[in-house]
Amino acid sequence: MGLVERLDAMRAGAEGCRLVAFGDLRTRLVLRMSADRSWPQERLDELCSQAAECFDRADSEVFAAEFSEAHLDEAIMLAADGIRLFIRPENGESDVICCVCNDAAALAPLASAARAVLSEM
Repeated sequence: MGLVERLDAMRAGAEGCRLVAFGDLRTRLVLRMSADRSWPQERLDELCSQAAECFDRADSEVFAAEFSEAHLDEAIMLAADGIRLFIRPENGESDVICCVCNDAAALAPLASAARAVLSEM
């Protein structure tokens, strides 16, 4: 199964999920996506930039000092268009999976599926 098919399966398996995208935190670009409607590339890349900013803040020295050497691989953001979930690999790679959902019920299954996809890559 290819990456796009995996993203499709993630979205289909989580009720209320409108978008699942795979991107690169370093370049802040979305490379592949699955969505219930068309998203302009600018909005997709903005989503990836938001993920990068969330993780940059989490990795900052002030935050890191409070949580010792923990490497956070998940960020959740509330936005006008829904809840955004960002998952990155625990190994520090720059890959990221971004999800946009209608409600919090989809977060746990999406997070689990995203970690599985990232670990297979």
